[in-house]
Amino acid sequence: MNNYFTYNIDCDLPSDAFRISPSQISKFLDTTSEWYRTQLLGEPSSFEKSTSSELGTCLHAAAHMYFDTATVDKPAIQNYISALGPDIDKSIITAQLKPMSECLINQFIAPNRSILTEAEKFISYEVAPGIYAAGTLDVWSRHRKTIYDYKSIGSLDSARIPTSFPRNYWFQQQLYAWIMRKLGYQIDYLTLVYVTRANTGRVSEKTGKPLQDYPSECHLLTESVTPESQTIIEGLVHLIAESVQLFQSNPEYRHLLMQDYRYKL
Repeated sequence: MNNYFTYNIDCDLPSDAFRISPSQISKFLDTTSEWYRTQLLGEPSSFEKSTSSELGTCLHAAAHMYFDTATVDKPAIQNYISALGPDIDKSIITAQLKPMSECLINQFIAPNRSILTEAEKFISYEVAPGIYAAGTLDVWSRHRKTIYDYKSIGSLDSARIPTSFPRNYWFQQQLYAWIMRKLGYQIDYLTLVYVTRANTGRVSEKTGKPLQDYPSECHLLTESVTPESQTIIEGLVHLIAESVQLFQSNPEYRHLLMQDYRYKL
């Protein structure tokens, strides 16, 4: 039985493999020292689970459940929410999950179910000995040659939805496309499926009058996979792989690779 609340991040990889994660690849460029510290030195990540991230986990779980069974196991989701720690606002997750999951299912998954090929697909490709580019897709379509990725967002209105791929998502999704192409799949498009939070039933504190309702909405943002984008990703993947090899074999260069003099031996 699927565990819908965990990500299959290391399936089928050797125990000593190094994984280049699509979700982390932009950090190699933007927060280089942190990337090396968390990916190679085993230091704790600055990321902490939050109400927003747990809401995203539950939204992904509901989407995967529906993809597999055409139903959502609401008791299982509620049990997961109930077990969350005290720092998570469970009331927000409970209130938002129903409108957001129904929006995602009714506006995107159900209408496209016949052409969606596979959900939560783990993919990997060995870039260099023992070094793999690997991650888990949300869902993809062989028919449309498209990878889809669900993103929850707390916008009050559609004007705040990005009009182009954010930098980190661009690298993430282009790497997924690169891996899929290396595995023999044709991927020509990448689509972010933004699901907004529901903001309804609000009342103005000043006037006491009802404010405009903003129900959950799905907004699709698509980017092409081009020879130019794949050349960039391929070069970056090999740059990371060779940097990892140098980091492991030559400790005296680590501070240079990390761009962090604190780590000079």
